[in-house]
Amino acid sequence: MTKRTLSLRGSFTLADNARITDHQVFIYEANDLTRGWIVKGAYVWPKTTRASIGTADGQFQLCASIATDTIGSAGFDEICDATDNRQIGWIGSGYQMRASSDDFLANSGNPSSPDAFTIDPEHVVSNGLWINAYSTTDSSTSPTREWNYMIILQPKKMDPKETILHLIKNFAQDIDN
Repeated sequence: MTKRTLSLRGSFTLADNARITDHQVFIYEANDLTRGWIVKGAYVWPKTTRASIGTADGQFQLCASIATDTIGSAGFDEICDATDNRQIGWIGSGYQMRASSDDFLANSGNPSSPDAFTIDPEHVVSNGLWINAYSTTDSSTSPTREWNYMIILQPKKMDPKETILHLIKNFAQDIDN
């Protein structure tokens, strides 16, 4: 039997030199403990490439993560944190900002656009997915941009005991309290 895939597409708004957390991609709430999903691929790319950037060319960096639980009001350095068990995918993409009559972002070519997330192969999504992101530029002008994303999921049948273990793994754990 061929496993079908599911693609989730959407966009989020992010100002230059700012961050967003807990942008909900999807949520699954049911009593069925035999269902889960594996992220087979995830991509992000700018929808808004033209925006006022000031008077000089510059650098732009987007960092984002995919999480299986909300991460709350995380700091910039916590958004792409491989030690956080809720995060299962990460990306850091560089762009060139070009000041002209129509200021724009240009992909630096490394990696090519759309940019692919690095995905942890040891995960199962059992309850939902969230995107977290921040951008940094060397410009003091911070326009708001729309960013597109696409996440490809593959269904996975599971034993209820396995699902419970993944539910525990997917949520934040505080072993100190």
